[in-house]
Amino acid sequence: MKISAFLVAVALAAGSLAAARTQQPPTPAPGQPPAAPVAGQVPAAPPAPSVPASRKFTSDAGVMFSAIKPDKTADFEAVMARVKEALGKSQDPQRKQQALSWRVFKGLETGPGGAVIYVWLLDPPVKDVEYVITDILREAFPNEAQDLWAKYTACFLSGQTMLNLQQVVNMSPAIVPK
Repeated sequence: MKISAFLVAVALAAGSLAAARTQQPPTPAPGQPPAAPVAGQVPAAPPAPSVPASRKFTSDAGVMFSAIKPDKTADFEAVMARVKEALGKSQDPQRKQQALSWRVFKGLETGPGGAVIYVWLLDPPVKDVEYVITDILREAFPNEAQDLWAKYTACFLSGQTMLNLQQVVNMSPAIVPK
């Protein structure tokens, strides 16, 4: 399980980078106007999107980090189990291919802010195919997709971090023919 230790280390590093981002001002309560900027100050930029615009992996391997609320891990894992079920019952060859190389790991160490870090490892990913949870759920479970999506999004402490990976060195010994 050496890969798990590596993934947890990478997840913690990614979480630390995300935590180091500039803090945004608090969101006003529903029905309340946003706070007026202080004279002479430049208003804060709008927050960056917390999820990538595209869920397409274009490289040799890919990872997705999710910072999940500690009390929502069972819900997150339940939705991911439904994603697995959806991929398994799909007749789409690309969805079948996605299922073959998509693994989900749970960090054993606590992440930033007490988050439980989940890592999707896609090795290799199906290139240029979207890994959009809502699409996968909608295709397999059209009557449940909205409820599953609501359950899924309620799990997140913060957004997701997506990385396309390019292999630069393979430490495995070369296979020598006999």
